[in-house]
Amino acid sequence: MKKLFTLLMAASVMTLGAQTIIEIDQNLAGDYAAGAEIDWDNDGLKELYFGGLPQWAVDGQDLGTMFEDEEGNEVFVNRTAWKLKWDGTKYVKTQVKMLTGVRSSVIPADFNGDGNIDLYLASGGDAWSDNGIYLNDGAGNFTKWDAFKVYDREGNELNWLPRTASVADFNADGLLDIVGAGWWLSSDINAGGIMNCGVLINEGNGVYRQYCEDLMGNGDFVYAFALCIITATDLNNDGYADFMVQGNVDNPADQNFEGLGRTMRVYLNLGVETEKEDVVAFYDLGLNMGEPSHNFGNGNFEVADFNNDGVNDIFVTGESPDDAVSGWDYYGQLLLGRVASDGSVSYTDDQSFVARAKDIRPLNANASGTRALDYNADGYYDLFLYGWCPEEGTQAGWFLAGSAAGLTTKENIPGASEQGIFFLDYGVENALNECFTGYHGDARYFDPESTFGRSMVFTKNASAVGARPDAPTDATVTVGENGEVTLSWKAATTSMKNVTYEYYLKNKATGLYYTAPLSFVGGERDGQRKALRQGNAFLCKKLTLTLPDGLYEFGVQTIAANMQGSVFTAPQTFTVGDAGISTIHADAQTTRVYNVMGQTSKLQGLCIVNGRVELHK
Repeated sequence: MKKLFTLLMAASVMTLGAQTIIEIDQNLAGDYAAGAEIDWDNDGLKELYFGGLPQWAVDGQDLGTMFEDEEGNEVFVNRTAWKLKWDGTKYVKTQVKMLTGVRSSVIPADFNGDGNIDLYLASGGDAWSDNGIYLNDGAGNFTKWDAFKVYDREGNELNWLPRTASVADFNADGLLDIVGAGWWLSSDINAGGIMNCGVLINEGNGVYRQYCEDLMGNGDFVYAFALCIITATDLNNDGYADFMVQGNVDNPADQNFEGLGRTMRVYLNLGVETEKEDVVAFYDLGLNMGEPSHNFGNGNFEVADFNNDGVNDIFVTGESPDDAVSGWDYYGQLLLGRVASDGSVSYTDDQSFVARAKDIRPLNANASGTRALDYNADGYYDLFLYGWCPEEGTQAGWFLAGSAAGLTTKENIPGASEQGIFFLDYGVENALNECFTGYHGDARYFDPESTFGRSMVFTKNASAVGARPDAPTDATVTVGENGEVTLSWKAATTSMKNVTYEYYLKNKATGLYYTAPLSFVGGERDGQRKALRQGNAFLCKKLTLTLPDGLYEFGVQTIAANMQGSVFTAPQTFTVGDAGISTIHADAQTTRVYNVMGQTSKLQGLCIVNGRVELHK
């Protein structure tokens, strides 16, 4: 199915601060939507893949997607998925049969290192939800990766079907890992129920192994999460990815959790303290304790340095009977992070947060439900917070502008509940224009006679396009023993403290990325982002990785709060082990090493000085 629509200024233009509504498409509904903006065909412009529930029945006919089962029977599924592609003057919308579930996760990443952005779909144990990794051929055609397999520690293959997921490098080996949470397909784990919580460590070539499978629980039983969200990040700038999870706990009655119906956990990575046989390990920071208790479910996280002090902060909201007046209210908080000299991290409940304790109900527990980025081009992270608002009696949209003081001001804008929030180029590189899906019914912005209900709303950003950041400086590589490699750099003098960093490692022998970036590398588009994500090193400026023997290329870029990337630093080539060494040339005081590219240590390579291996550029 293919339809066209043109983003034209409506006859009655509605200007809302930094936004103007320019189109409402009721076919592109996407209730409880999930999706991702990516440049899937490498043309420099963002496209959009998303899915969810369609518009309600029209003339008595339900909308959705028709499938054929294994026996050739037609099966109707009440969900749709769409791809939006800019053709030079307008977006072309195409319905696709790559369905997400309700409140699912759609994660962009280059999983096979070919330079094209792929997708990971996490949708729970729904027979018509296409969980797994989908590889991109470079033209936006996605094919499920058959090589993607998940095993437990004993080598048994797992039917891995998390409800929510996030990606990061948890064991500092340069490969992208996955963390997930969800429910069991059976309430009795001994009768074949599937545990969908844990960290999947990437062993290469599509093979992942499950660790920390009992971490998200009470010691006796693992939580069976519904209405959940999980987010990976580096909270204390130590170079090891951490993660946080919240959700409604739906374990069976015989697994008594003392009335716990919702929970939130923040797990810090033990990093260098991890025992080798564990591969990766975490400890609970304990943010679910105290007042408020942070036992949230069916909510959202956004992690960013909102007050520009160089440490990540946590916005969290969700259902929480422990914190709210009644058992179904939402409770919004901004937790300001602080890192002590010993590397420990602590949080302060920001009393000046403009949406603190406000009952705003997004009702869509996934990474598309709230969004944080610099939308008004002032360098600070802003927050888009939408949902049903009992105080206002309607679906509300709030734009919370960032500042050095945090999120202290808000502006009403069009919004929705059960929503997904996305940003498109509209044919202009790096210009971010917000659009959203979901249920909207706010008479301040929408005509009750024609545009209430499920639809996609396109808006135009009236703010100036934010500046592109400058590249980091002093990027260096130090090669130690046993494959240990330290990458380090310094912030550009023009950079704000809230910038993140994206690095890449390329295998020079294969030409594939070992650590793949979400940006173009080299050429006219060098550093331009292919996805709206923070950098894979987060706020960290020093990483120590353990890499296999090989010849590598390294570069790093700055990612500003508006999600624009700088150019990459000049590529540096380095060798781990003896891979790539072709000639050893004797020198009066040093032994120069030539790699297979014919580069000597005088330019960039290894030099043996007094029996010690050093890297020289």
